[in-house]
This record gives sequence, C-alpha cells and structure tokens, in this order.
Amino acid sequence: MTSEAVKVIVRCRPMNEREKALSCKAVISMESARGQCFLQNPAAAGEPPKQFTFDGAYYQEHNTEQIYNEIAYPLVESVTEGYNGTIFAYGQTGSGKSFTMQGVVDPSTQKGIIPRAFEHIFESIQCAENAKFLVRASYLEIYNEDIRDLLGADTKQKLELKEHPEKGVYVKGLSLHTVHSVVQCEQIMETGWRNRAVGYTLMNKDSSRSHSVFTVNVEIYTVGPVEIRIVP
Repeated sequence: MTSEAVKVIVRCRPMNEREKALSCKAVISMESARGQCFLQNPAAAGEPPKQFTFDGAYYQEHNTEQIYNEIAYPLVESVTEGYNGTIFAYGQTGSGKSFTMQGVVDPSTQKGIIPRAFEHIFESIQCAENAKFLVRASYLEIYNEDIRDLLGADTKQKLELKEHPEKGVYVKGLSLHTVHSVVQCEQIMETGWRNRAVGYTLMNKDSSRSHSVFTVNVEIYTVGPVEIRIVP
C-alpha cells in the first residue's frame, strides 16, 4: 500500500454518561497491533465473534492525540507540502464522529482532529523558510440534499454543486474566510457549528442531522532572492 492510498480506521469511543447510567455492556474488542475488531453477539455467547480487519483499530483507552499522530499527522503534513488530503468521519448518530473530529477541551489528549490540524498547519507555517502562506477556511452543510454555507451571510440560502474543467467539483457561492491563527480557525468553526441543523434523537440530543465539511485551503508561495544576470 502506497502512502497515497485510502486508509480506513475504526475507533470504539468511550461510553458516554447516558450509556453508563443504563449500565450498557461493551460487545466489541480489538487487537490494535493487528488492526482487528471483534464483535460479539450478546444473544449468542457460545458463537465466535465476527472479525473485521482495518488499517487501524483504536479501542476506548486510545485517545485522539494518538490517533492524530499515527493517522492524521502524515496527511496534514502532506497538505503543508502542497498536496490535497481528506479526513472523513463516518458512522451513525451517536457513534462518536464529533467526539473524534472536534473533540473536547478537557482532557487535552481528547482534543479533536480538526483543532489539532489547525495547530499543525500554523506551526508548519511559522517554521517555513522562503515561503508565504495564504490560509482560508470554509464550512458547509448538506441537509436533506440541500447545501448551505454555515459561514455565509445567509445560512439558509441553498447553494449549487458545480464542476469546473480545472478546479473539479466545487460549491458555487461558498464563502472563503482568510485566517491568520489557530484562534481564528477555532472561532470560525464554532460559528459554523452553531448554524448547523440539529435535532433530538434517542442516541444524541444534539445530533447534527446532516453532513458537514470543514475545508482548510492553503496556498503556498515560494519566495527567495532573485538572481539578475547582465549579459554584455
């Protein structure tokens, strides 16, 4: 498998307070070193568990910091070198997508992948030599097959998906916001988060009920001394 290949990992999040109050039992176990996940049917204890293998398997004791360092870090690092990269979280409501991607403030080891990526990008910018960076962010939501700009002047306006021969697929009219620091990125993410379509479910009272895409666009300009030659 090359470094450019798609990789799939699975994470078993810690139980939340509701699950603890209901005395829920874990039916999943993992062998992280092998990327294997085992699912045991509680109604068929005598049967062997179903086995699944992934590029990475992280159990409840693994924190987001470890997942970022092992999985996300190389991808974000390649973005600072001029390549495209995507981290896509998939799962049913309450499965822990927001817990992994946005995380919590305390403990710091559970800070999400998105804020960690902010820190990573701006640390790389500060250490870069002979280069200038333009960093812009956008935040959209897909709800009931409609696309909305969570950072736009009118967050209820429906946007259209278009295709350009050079740019590829893009959202027409999606706003891009220039950011100069981690704090500004976090403020933009918080603004968009408040504009999501949410609704109560049995699994999650703050379920987003939608798909959202936060994009960080990094433009890199190489600068340096200009050599001028005078030919007689």
